[in-house]
Amino acid sequence: MLEQEGKNANNEDGQLAMKDEKLVKSNSNNASRPTFLNTFMASLIDLIVVGVTSTLVVFIIDTILRISGYAFTQKFGMIFVIFMVIMVLYMSIMESGKTSATFGKKASGLFITKR
Repeated sequence: MLEQEGKNANNEDGQLAMKDEKLVKSNSNNASRPTFLNTFMASLIDLIVVGVTSTLVVFIIDTILRISGYAFTQKFGMIFVIFMVIMVLYMSIMESGKTSATFGKKASGLFITKR
């Protein structure tokens, strides 16, 4: 049975639902699985985005510290720590947002759905 509420429709038994004007198959048997190449490219793009962002953050903080007379002695260690923090925040914020996808997933045509 399909109930219409504005643009969104609730689904049962594999029927189609409209969400944000995109047609989504609800039953996992009907949904197409992403290919290895799609997921690999999405992950690679996300790693590049987070890696560049964390490196920039560390160098900006290091520059501010150098102006005040301090500096990082282990830049690689700080990049790793900042990378981990940004990765967790990036994935959580981007996938829980309106588009339900990170930049890499958007570029690869993937998105997160809830069963």
